[in-house]
Amino acid sequence: MKEMNDVILEVKDLHKTFGKQEVLKGISTTISRGEVVAIIGPSGCGKSTFLRTLNLLEVPTKGQVIFEGTDITDKSVDINKIREKIGMVFQHFNLFPNMTIKENIMLAPVQLGKMTKEEAEEKATQLLERIGLSDKADMYPPMLSGGQKQRIAIVRSLAMNPDIILFDEPTSALDPEMVGEVLALMKDLATEGMTMVVVTHEMGFAREVANRVVFMNEGIIQEENKPEILFTQPQNTRLQEFLARVL
Repeated sequence: MKEMNDVILEVKDLHKTFGKQEVLKGISTTISRGEVVAIIGPSGCGKSTFLRTLNLLEVPTKGQVIFEGTDITDKSVDINKIREKIGMVFQHFNLFPNMTIKENIMLAPVQLGKMTKEEAEEKATQLLERIGLSDKADMYPPMLSGGQKQRIAIVRSLAMNPDIILFDEPTSALDPEMVGEVLALMKDLATEGMTMVVVTHEMGFAREVANRVVFMNEGIIQEENKPEILFTQPQNTRLQEFLARVL
């Protein structure tokens, strides 16, 4: 096991209620620096809600989220400062259609005073080179394919030099042939040691790239383990049923 001081994110007894419906029913887990955690489970089990509580896009009803030693659910914490270190990649890219690709990548680092315009431009150029999309720098998002947009969304997140990136089903809105190019970039990031929490339907990715796979169902974590164990020797009956359907 990794040392406790390696823990980047700790979740303690997390609950989230919408109206009368309790979506998260007491989740506790820790994520270590450099770890890739894949979250799998049936639709509607609370995976995306859980992910969104990790940077307070959804405010938990009860429980704590401790990021790098700070309880971010504490009202006195400046959550926007914290979010600068927590990258987020959404299912639907969330790029600004009226800004060029390069401008999309430069926006946050410049607006938040992390970089000068020149530094951000240099960083954006490097990131676009890295993913082989330098020729798209001055194009606008509607001119790109879904796979290209999602890779841009990932490098836009990288432009802030985050300590962790949260991915909310990053490939589910893509055509099947574009999924591979996005997963390849995520694999590269994992190899480089980026800490990632990924809600995904891609079992191949979870199996190959994750250090740990978390199976959520009915608002709780029902099983978590290394992928080679979870996929071959699932203990939980619901997980066994789920894997029988998706594998």
